[in-house]
Amino acid sequence: MRLLVDVGNTQVKYVLQGTKTSSVFSDVIYVDYQTFQNQLSQGEFSQVTEIIVANVHGQEVLESIECWATEKNIACLQVHSSAQAFGVTSSYHQAERLGVDRWLALIGAKQLYPQQNILIIDAGTATTVDILDVNGQHHGGWIMPGVEVLFSSLLSRTNKIVASPSASASLEFGTDSSSCLNHGSWAMTIGAIKEAITQANNLLVLNKVLITGGNAQEIANLIPETCQLEPKLIFHGLSCFKATERRDTINN
Repeated sequence: MRLLVDVGNTQVKYVLQGTKTSSVFSDVIYVDYQTFQNQLSQGEFSQVTEIIVANVHGQEVLESIECWATEKNIACLQVHSSAQAFGVTSSYHQAERLGVDRWLALIGAKQLYPQQNILIIDAGTATTVDILDVNGQHHGGWIMPGVEVLFSSLLSRTNKIVASPSASASLEFGTDSSSCLNHGSWAMTIGAIKEAITQANNLLVLNKVLITGGNAQEIANLIPETCQLEPKLIFHGLSCFKATERRDTINN
């Protein structure tokens, strides 16, 4: 069994995959960093024989994974962005500077929908947008604050706005500061996504708009006719890689 791990900016997401050739994954599990480290140490993944990991956070979780893999003699690979892989070519001049989560989403999109022009939205701590053409060429994208960051950043820079975060996503006009700021943050995100679609269609004719990430379901609910939900997109990218040796490329 393979463990595919995405160490994000605010939490860990992972799935279990039967084999490298299997397209069947478990549901995506979202946990905080400490919970994931506890799961490693408490034998939660005793059936795992290989681990593939992407990391946009610090080294603490990676070090836990490395120690666990060493102790269990399990093959382990940390994936890094590159200029080209699995039919996808990066638009970045310094390919390694493209966030590995964005890179894996591109690879996952290529695997799921070959020969299509695709706009990929990853809505989490940051909301990122990337465009991929039928030939696997990445044409760049945007990085924007995520919904929660939009909300909290304005509160941190103002003295008179008193507001509390809300779990509900809405584009309705608010009637108090909390609803105005919450709904405004969603409206900004939706507006940016719609503009990204316009810009992408000016470049090429889109076949798909895929959305993934922690806020993907809420955004898909707000514009259901626009986006196709793909919660496991990054894991489809991760699943392309194989750890051929124990502790393959876990490094600082």
